[in-house]
Amino acid sequence: MGKRKVQKSRQIYGLDGLRTLAVFGVLLFHMFPRTVKGGYFGVILFFVISGFLTAYNDVRKGGEPVFSYYRKRIVRIYPSLIIMLFITIEVIALIDKFKLLNVQEEVTSVLLAYNNYWQISKSADYFANLSSNSAFTHLWYTSILIQFEFMWPLLFRLFARFENSLIPFGVLVLVSSFVMPIGSFMEGVSQSQLYYGTASRIHALLLGAWLGWQSALANRTRTKRIKPVLSMLAAVLFVAGSVLVYMRAGGENLAVYQYGIVLYAIVSGIVVWLLSRSDRKIGTILDNPVCHFFSTYSYEIYLWQYPVLFVAGMLGMEKHYILQICVLLILSVWLHELMSYITRLTARLKA
Repeated sequence: MGKRKVQKSRQIYGLDGLRTLAVFGVLLFHMFPRTVKGGYFGVILFFVISGFLTAYNDVRKGGEPVFSYYRKRIVRIYPSLIIMLFITIEVIALIDKFKLLNVQEEVTSVLLAYNNYWQISKSADYFANLSSNSAFTHLWYTSILIQFEFMWPLLFRLFARFENSLIPFGVLVLVSSFVMPIGSFMEGVSQSQLYYGTASRIHALLLGAWLGWQSALANRTRTKRIKPVLSMLAAVLFVAGSVLVYMRAGGENLAVYQYGIVLYAIVSGIVVWLLSRSDRKIGTILDNPVCHFFSTYSYEIYLWQYPVLFVAGMLGMEKHYILQICVLLILSVWLHELMSYITRLTARLKA
């Protein structure tokens, strides 16, 4: 694969709003599982956006060196993750050390990025009462994300060898999209396997990556842009539809696995692609200060939300929602700014 000229970065407007939609879906699902029973669909939106941006940036740069790519991802994901794990374990140990009976095994699975399979081995139920799970139940998401990040440079280099890279890569996306629906019809396949399995989840990341690849190529060749009114209409309908899904799509519904999750990933991908191919007029609506705040700290908010709710439950404060949100936001901003400070300090020392 020959070297290509690095393209000037182009911001994709509107993603702040979509990340905020995903953050609120997951957060409200964890806080009010009986009311916002489909909020876990926000994770699918996170997957699609992550896959899209990964491919979009890599194609725009012409393929980042593998070890440089891995180093950046490790620095972005692991320091915050490790700090959250350490603080949460220490706090739980002070309150009730018996809640940490399997913590070493679980933390190992998180750090080595196989927590989703660990949870399958324990027949974990993501939809069980919060008190029945651990403080790290939500980290199956980071495991699948890390697995994808590990595979991506290899996939990119493999499919970039083809003259029309998007065609064979699209076949892979199509095949992966059938895994969960087919699995839902098979006897002996548990809900835990469907929900946590990498094979049944990777389609959202691959779909996002396929669309990101296509969008980067379209921007490079200056293909005609999408009319803002189309992007605006799609974004408004998507937000309204997502709210409806968040309120009604309970995890016990078999239709969720038969077609719901895959369909939501496809629609999410289309909306992200439309925003990437439109101008900033629609983006500025979704990139308001509130959305920008939640988008900036979305990773840290995701890391802290379950531990905060879990500890609040241990203290008998599960109904103190405002306090929980305040603690969550304080921890998220603190962790993000701490990592930013360390990054700037490291860069200064190297210079």
